[in-house]
Amino acid sequence: MTTQDYQIKNEEFITALTGLLHDRGLVANLRKWWSPATRYFAYPVLGRLRALGDDRKILIAALFAVHATAGRPPHSAGGASIGKAALTLAGGLKGAGFGSMEKHFRRLLAANDLADLGLQLHRLVKRLERESIPLDYARLLSDLRQFGKSPERIKTNWALDFWQAAEPTTPDSPQP
Repeated sequence: MTTQDYQIKNEEFITALTGLLHDRGLVANLRKWWSPATRYFAYPVLGRLRALGDDRKILIAALFAVHATAGRPPHSAGGASIGKAALTLAGGLKGAGFGSMEKHFRRLLAANDLADLGLQLHRLVKRLERESIPLDYARLLSDLRQFGKSPERIKTNWALDFWQAAEPTTPDSPQP
């Protein structure tokens, strides 16, 4: 499969997830995946999405469900990566919340496997949901697909988006 084929498959999966947003019960069942005691509620929905057996798709579906509340779609095609979303949550490089978010972001980058990464992403996505900050879930799925082969490259890309992002400009600020 080519990179473009994977991108198309990723977008199709996110479209299928977005299609579930009209049914709050299905989304609630997906959110139950985070607790081992109630995880069995998520399996029928994951089966419907053809995600069973693919830990990356399961993780994306569970994160998406946490992020999908109050009728706001959490996915933004071509939108923020994990690093950019975390930086937005921090209020920018000079934001009041940068120090706190930086600690959480470092913990995310310290994850060595998909299970630990999933837990760290879950914490971040819950905060993104509270602040109504969307995320490019198709891009995240692509990153997770590559994480197993080259985790350091993916982490470096996220770090670039967090620590080397350009400061947002305001209409009154001078352009460089």
